[in-house]
Amino acid sequence: MDYSELKSANPRLFWDGVCRGGISYSNAGALQTGGAAQFPLIEGILGGPIPPNGSSFNSTSTPPIGPGGSYPRPWRSGSQQTQNASYGSTIGPYARLVKIPEGYDLYFPNTCSSEKPNQCGGSGGGIYGRLGIGDGQYLGFRAQDWYNQNEGTYNTAYWNNELSTQWLTWKSWWNSASKTTITAIWVIDNITSVLAEVEVAYDTPNPGDDKYYPGPNLSSFDDYALPLLSVVIGVAVIGGAWI
Repeated sequence: MDYSELKSANPRLFWDGVCRGGISYSNAGALQTGGAAQFPLIEGILGGPIPPNGSSFNSTSTPPIGPGGSYPRPWRSGSQQTQNASYGSTIGPYARLVKIPEGYDLYFPNTCSSEKPNQCGGSGGGIYGRLGIGDGQYLGFRAQDWYNQNEGTYNTAYWNNELSTQWLTWKSWWNSASKTTITAIWVIDNITSVLAEVEVAYDTPNPGDDKYYPGPNLSSFDDYALPLLSVVIGVAVIGGAWI
């Protein structure tokens, strides 16, 4: 279905459909996510999987931007890493659009929400995306469906088993992250649009922290700074099963 006419004629209804999951992010012209992790040997050639990045930034200051900026990131596939790198300064910290100020044409009145009449998505929904370069005064929020992307066969559990890591799923990573809300420009179709309130992850727990992972105490595990490419290729060559 072509949603371009709906997007132009009634952007409020269109984006509410995206928020509810009835319209895909691809139909919304969102940033692409890159593919899920592939067969381990192929993933190793692509440079993945990339371990979580535990960098944090001051929640009261302007977040760093760029694909290699010092901000927290979940684990990523090689394809995701490459895709993110292609966006340059238009991409940065992981974020979620939660509110459009009243009075704007794109204001969401009582849509996709069970908490507040002017909040899109409540605690578990919203429009997910990234913070990047904006209009010079505010950073720009651009939609990207990294939160709901299917992990595929070679998912978090697979890598945790193969590499003896304690990585979180992308959703669990976001849910456990420390977040703050900032004002950003919502960039739609590369056009500076309206101001919005955007929730952004500025810190994530490390292994051993109480809130890192429900269940067993993980304080005895080392941090997740692993030379993963060497590990993946080494196991592939020695084990034989991946070749």
